[in-house]
Amino acid sequence: MGCLKSNPAGPTTYTYLSFQKEAAALTKISDLMDMELLAKHVAERTVNVQSHPESQLRIANYTQRAQFSGAWDEVTMQCRGLIFDADSLEVVARPWRKFWNLGDVRFPETLPENLPATPPAITRKLDGSLGISYVLAGSQRVATRGSFISDQSAWATEWIQRNHAQIAIPDGWTALWEIVYDDNRIVVRYAWEGLVCLGLVKIDTGEEMQLDAAKAWAESQGVRYVESFDKPLAGLADEDEDNEEGYVATWVREGAPPLKVKIKYATYVQIHKILTGTSIVGVWELLRDGRDLSALKTGVPEEFCAWLDGLEARLLGEYRDLEQRALAAFHAYPRQVDDPKNPEQRKQFAAYAVEQKGLTPLLFTLLDGGDIGPMIWKTIRPRGDEGTFKKDEE
Repeated sequence: MGCLKSNPAGPTTYTYLSFQKEAAALTKISDLMDMELLAKHVAERTVNVQSHPESQLRIANYTQRAQFSGAWDEVTMQCRGLIFDADSLEVVARPWRKFWNLGDVRFPETLPENLPATPPAITRKLDGSLGISYVLAGSQRVATRGSFISDQSAWATEWIQRNHAQIAIPDGWTALWEIVYDDNRIVVRYAWEGLVCLGLVKIDTGEEMQLDAAKAWAESQGVRYVESFDKPLAGLADEDEDNEEGYVATWVREGAPPLKVKIKYATYVQIHKILTGTSIVGVWELLRDGRDLSALKTGVPEEFCAWLDGLEARLLGEYRDLEQRALAAFHAYPRQVDDPKNPEQRKQFAAYAVEQKGLTPLLFTLLDGGDIGPMIWKTIRPRGDEGTFKKDEE
């Protein structure tokens, strides 16, 4: 067991059994990054470190602030669900570094002319949440990219404990999963639920296990492994397929993290942008401006259409309710106003208007012959923290 497997088409690779027999090297988070720079990122809220509720484990993850500001360096790119012990600083689970779309001009390594000449491994890009295996008190657990206790983490942990409680992940390696279940759907609807192994990462070096060895390990454990394809990189960007996300291209590098790029289908990108980029405030803005929402409903899941219809009905209902209340209160004013600018008449109206809770500015606008529509829309504006239809934790 643990013997070399010859690969005439490329470098020598190992079966998963040889990885299992390696002595796991103790790796500290300080071996992977500058701790002062990590502290700086935490202080600047570009990295968040969450505590495990039952142990001294911590999980470090880049934040939306890092994404929006482009604060990418050796710390933020590695803090993508990195799990370590707060006392010993030992890294207990290491996911892939942050990686990018093919041809992202911000990152020269993704440009086609800069990619390695050797062909990459091509695997299916799945549309769920990244799961990161770790062990606590002898029990298999799964974290998501930024949390030990997210809904996806709880679902994945329950699933792996129920279906693969005795799974043997090679010492010194981290198994990475796609968490797929109906309530976690982003865009793609799958006909199954479960965890799919995406690969294994060596904790001390960050290198990824070769595709054949990783598939052999998954097969030995009875777990599903991500679909792979024997096709060239050229042309993948021109493909498009309904109800799929795209591909991941991986160049494994011995003793170092792999080079990985994402290739996403155009249709997926369009729908994903609508689902994760359409906020409640954004819908409010469209309705306020008199825009038609039908353009958002093309090719999207039924759940989104139902959410959009419900939100539209809610906001328009709030608008009509406030409008009707204001008009009713205005017409119920018992005195005659011949001249809205007359100080005495205005004073009498003001005494009435302030008694109409929440309607005073609207009543004065009606008194002056103005349009209360803009004021109503401003009044019913949703809170900014109500978010979007979907939040993708990729």
